[in-house]
Amino acid sequence: MNFNSRSIDLFSRIYLTLYSNLSTVVLKKEFIMLEALYITKSKIRQALLALFFTNPSQKYYLRELQRMLGYSAGSIRRELLKFQKDDLFNTQKTANLLYYSLNTNHPLFEELKSIVSKTVGVEGSLRKELLAIKQIKLSFIYGSYASKRHKAASDIDLMIIGNPDTTELNEKIGRLEKKLKREINTTLYAWEEYHAKKIAKSGFILDLLKNPKIMIIGNEDEL
Repeated sequence: MNFNSRSIDLFSRIYLTLYSNLSTVVLKKEFIMLEALYITKSKIRQALLALFFTNPSQKYYLRELQRMLGYSAGSIRRELLKFQKDDLFNTQKTANLLYYSLNTNHPLFEELKSIVSKTVGVEGSLRKELLAIKQIKLSFIYGSYASKRHKAASDIDLMIIGNPDTTELNEKIGRLEKKLKREINTTLYAWEEYHAKKIAKSGFILDLLKNPKIMIIGNEDEL
């Protein structure tokens, strides 16, 4: 095939157009991800993202969010409008109420969900609270949440191995349940008890070891 200067110029312009469009998409993606990574700059944004991404199938109206989160309606609305501009939230009007929900079809939904969970959502919140309690050796999430089969009403199953102060533990878990609007089902084993059950090949422990889990404290190879 022979190429003259005109055809080469045409191919060059097509290439530059495609490259420019691709760069715009990449830059837009990086910008949105960067905004998500900056969630620690806004307590309201933290609370909103933690609530919605922990309960991705739920929808809430403004006054409901105000009661749940304790911030002014105006402040919450401003944050929601920012997310709407990036198409992260959907709105639906029912009667006189405008409901907000996550756009689960957003191309960055799974990535943002992972970021939120590990920072201000379930994993990040649990890690922050549990690390403040002494004598917890290992902790991890298991069950439907870890295997990504959970629904809006599903409990979060949490295993804790160690000898923490149970009063302090219960207080912190209670606060997290209120924050995340999810029940946390906690199983506590002393290290010696866990080790003995593992040696005895307890069915429950063997199931835990072979099934998906999300480590909160410690590493999986320590189990």
